[in-house]
Amino acid sequence: MEQRYLKVGRRTYSDPSVVRLVELHSKISQDPEEIIRYLIRNELTDARNYGWSGPPFDPKDFASTIGIPCEKSDKLFHSEDAELQPNPTKEGRSIIKYNPNKPKTRQNFSIAHEIAHTFFPDYQHQYKARHKIGKFDPNYEVEFLCDLGASEIIMPTPDFDLDVENMGISLKSLRVLSKRYEASREATAIRLIGTDFYPCALIVLDYSHKPTEKDKIEESKCQLNLFGDYPWEPPPMKLRVQYSVRGTHFSVYIPKHKSIEESSPLYEVSVTGKPFQGDTVLNLTKTPLNTYVEAMALPKTHNTDLDSRVIAILSQTRKNS
Repeated sequence: MEQRYLKVGRRTYSDPSVVRLVELHSKISQDPEEIIRYLIRNELTDARNYGWSGPPFDPKDFASTIGIPCEKSDKLFHSEDAELQPNPTKEGRSIIKYNPNKPKTRQNFSIAHEIAHTFFPDYQHQYKARHKIGKFDPNYEVEFLCDLGASEIIMPTPDFDLDVENMGISLKSLRVLSKRYEASREATAIRLIGTDFYPCALIVLDYSHKPTEKDKIEESKCQLNLFGDYPWEPPPMKLRVQYSVRGTHFSVYIPKHKSIEESSPLYEVSVTGKPFQGDTVLNLTKTPLNTYVEAMALPKTHNTDLDSRVIAILSQTRKNS
C-alpha cells in the first residue's frame, strides 16, 4: 500500500490513523489538530449538559458520559500511568485502566490522553498507552494529537482561554492555572502557549548528550577494548532544549538539542532552583535571540546527580506582569 502524506502548516503527517481521521472528517477540516479539538469540544458540550463542570474538570466523569469506564489498577501492561484496553464485558467497547498511585495531575492527564485515543478510527480492539512522561514529542503524530486532546479535556475552551485572557501568560498565571485545573505545570504551560493570545514560545530544557554523542556512546558499547586501549569516556551531559512549542505569532524557530551556556540565567535556574524573570539573550539560533524570559525549575525525570529541568516562557514583546 502506498504511503500517504498530509502536509498541514508546519507539520507533515503520515501515520495511517491520522490520515484516516482526516478522511472521515474532511468536512470539518483538513487539519487533524482542528478535527480532534472539534470532536472533543462537541462531546464536552454534551457532557456539560449532563452536569459535568469545573474547574477542575474530572476526566473520569467525562469518560463516563461517553460510555468509557475508568478503573484503578496496579497492574498495567503497557504503561506506568494509564492505558486503553478492549472491554472484556462489552464487545467493541473500551475501558481505561489507570495507576491510582501517581500524582493527581498525572492521573488526570493520562486518563484524558487515553480518552482522546477513542476519537481515532479503529481504536476499539487495540491497547493504547500514553508515552513516557516528560518525553513530549511533537513529531510522534498520534501521541501528539492525543496530548492536544487531553489538554482540551482538562483545560477546556472557553473556560481556560477566558482565564488566560484575564491573567495573561506568565509564571504567576502558570502556577495559578495549574492548581485551578489540577494539571501539571508542563501541560499547563503548553496549553498557555496554545491559546495564541501573545507572540510567545515555550522551551523545556533537560540534561542530555547531543545526538552525535549518543551515537558514539552506543558504538563504544559494541567495541572491544583491544590492545589495552582505554575505553572512550563520553563527555558530560549539558542542559539542552528537550522540546519547544511556538505560538503562530512567534517568528523564531528554536532547534532541538541546542545547549545552554553556563553563563545563561536559564542555567542558573537549573542549578539554584530559583525562578528568573527578565530580558536576556539566548544563543539558540544563528542570530542571538533577544527576548523576555520567565523561567522556573521542574522536577527531574531521571535519578542522577544532575540539576533540575527548566521550563521557560519566551516573549517577543516584553510583559508588564
